[in-house]
Amino acid sequence: MKTSLSPDELVSCPVEELTISAPPARWHGPMLALGTHCRAESWVIAGRQDVAAALASGALSVAPAAGQEGPAAQLIARMARFSDGAEHDRRRDLLVSMLPPVPTVGAAAGARANDYLRRRTAAFDIMPMARQLPAEVLAQALGLPTAAAERAAMLTGVLCDAVTPSLPPREGTRSAGDAAAMELTGVVADGLGWPDTDRVTAAISILFQAREATAALIGATVLAGRGGTVAPAAQRVDDVLRRDAPVQCTRRTAVRDTSIGAAQIPAGAAVWIFVATAEHGDGPPATFGSGPHGCPGAAHATTIARQVVAVLAAEGWRPAPGQRIELERRPNVRVPVRILVTRP
Repeated sequence: MKTSLSPDELVSCPVEELTISAPPARWHGPMLALGTHCRAESWVIAGRQDVAAALASGALSVAPAAGQEGPAAQLIARMARFSDGAEHDRRRDLLVSMLPPVPTVGAAAGARANDYLRRRTAAFDIMPMARQLPAEVLAQALGLPTAAAERAAMLTGVLCDAVTPSLPPREGTRSAGDAAAMELTGVVADGLGWPDTDRVTAAISILFQAREATAALIGATVLAGRGGTVAPAAQRVDDVLRRDAPVQCTRRTAVRDTSIGAAQIPAGAAVWIFVATAEHGDGPPATFGSGPHGCPGAAHATTIARQVVAVLAAEGWRPAPGQRIELERRPNVRVPVRILVTRP
């Protein structure tokens, strides 16, 4: 049995590395004991009440830092996920109105997973499928033809790699991200016949937000089936969301002095909201957040993961024994680099 991190180990771990430092069960308890606190000029927010307050606070901005340039940064800045205030509300309402029906997405995910597995006979890494499939099926459900949906999903991956944070920051991805942003915008606009920039951006945002978090959820759920009695896919997905959430934290910047619980956070401070520490076992899983920026596609991500894991299980695919699992060096999400699966 792995013991919890000691308070000294927790405090000495850079906040950027906490998410991937150890399984959450090892450090959530000590973090909750510390509560909201400041370390290395960044504020760490933990616990049900403080997390809810931070996610609802208008004093904490999700908007990208000023001064970013280029097609990729401009595309990201137009997304609801990275907007505040009235612009966020307008963009989010549009995105929510465009989300395809969950049953449609679930059926497509199951069918696409079967396509991926049809000719598999030997051990293989499932993570490329886990990264590509969610955006593919969402793109098709939005109305893109199959070939365009596959291309859009691939380009979404390039965009994610270019603009999402990693440790250390990736070198040489900016130009690839800019090229992907321009091509992706064209693929979606042409494939859906939409001249409206806002609608095209909302569609891309749906793909962008689904990619890494859903891949992480699929990967974690597959790994949860190692050894012992394997629970049904739906139960395993739910257990992972509660106990080993793929998204552990989200970041904000204080735009003015504000109070969160007993903490006084100054304007300009970097804020890390550890949403997964707010889990209490009922209601929606805490990893999806709450307040204005709560995940609008939670049901879609959960359904895609359940379908993919169920198909893998039905076909007899299991994690290969003895493999070492490493996580991508990401400050907010637990994405396995590689998971080999095999079957008798």
